[in-house]
Amino acid sequence: MGVASYGCGPLEVDVCGDPPQLVEKVQESLALFDHRWPSTSRSVSIRVGAGPFASPVPPAYLSCARMVVDAPAPDVLAATTCLGAAATGYLADDHDEWSITAPPEALDAYALEEVEDLVGLALTTGWRRAGWVPLHAAGIVDDHGNCVLLCAPSGGGKSTMTTSFVRRGWRTLGDDKLLARIGDDGEVRVSALLHTFNLDPSTRHWFPEVGDLERLPTYSAWTQKRKLPVRSVWDDALAHHGVPTRVVTLSRAATPGTVVATPLPGPAVLATLLRQTVIPSDPVLAASIVDVVAACSRQVVGLSVEIGENAYQRSDALEQLEALLSS
Repeated sequence: MGVASYGCGPLEVDVCGDPPQLVEKVQESLALFDHRWPSTSRSVSIRVGAGPFASPVPPAYLSCARMVVDAPAPDVLAATTCLGAAATGYLADDHDEWSITAPPEALDAYALEEVEDLVGLALTTGWRRAGWVPLHAAGIVDDHGNCVLLCAPSGGGKSTMTTSFVRRGWRTLGDDKLLARIGDDGEVRVSALLHTFNLDPSTRHWFPEVGDLERLPTYSAWTQKRKLPVRSVWDDALAHHGVPTRVVTLSRAATPGTVVATPLPGPAVLATLLRQTVIPSDPVLAASIVDVVAACSRQVVGLSVEIGENAYQRSDALEQLEALLSS
């Protein structure tokens, strides 16, 4: 199969190999990052193929969800998943080469989701070596340039909150993944990786303009959410970069219709941001990640926000929250 290229933030990623369903899963994972940067600083090659069931490697470098990662030699990473898929990455100064394999008997939907984890490892490694720290957070930017980072576990309400503020005239850096780094002026900046929303079909009850989301395919075996291109509904709502001024932790309120915001102290802000990234055991890499996260925590004000069921139908409650985030 020929080489296909994708832009994933500061990375230019090429993928090739066989069998077709494995190649398609890798390409699908790469295509999620639909915000094309004007230039790239690092290249990544991914070759896929069928292989024997991979015995687990030692989790000396990282253990994450269904994947364990070892660093058997300098500038080499090896990873395996629960169902026997494997990846090996050879890391050079400005280029990474990865090989991803999966057992032929495991090439079903469930196993292919584990391949997505291996692709994520290749991308995350490339982003870090390009000088960026990945954050599992949403980003919204107001008219004054204030960037608010929305933090919650998967399914915790980042996408819905992001959508509600886009409807109110804010712009978005994305509702799930961002890249952060310290600029030459010492300020942390965040940049967009994807300009699609991961929305549950029930979102239509609050935001009817999104239409019938069930017409769109699910993008993962783990969720009923659909991917909606932001531009297809809100053409002028996309942002590319921002300087964080607020960090918000989202949680569900017990009382329907309520929006309750309370200050989040500095140590809690730092702890929140640390939970939004993955820190490997390598001490030099870990220190560089913590430096960026700590710098970000020092330049932001933290808020804990509880959202009750159907609160998004109350414009007055959202106006109060908007005033807090813009102040």
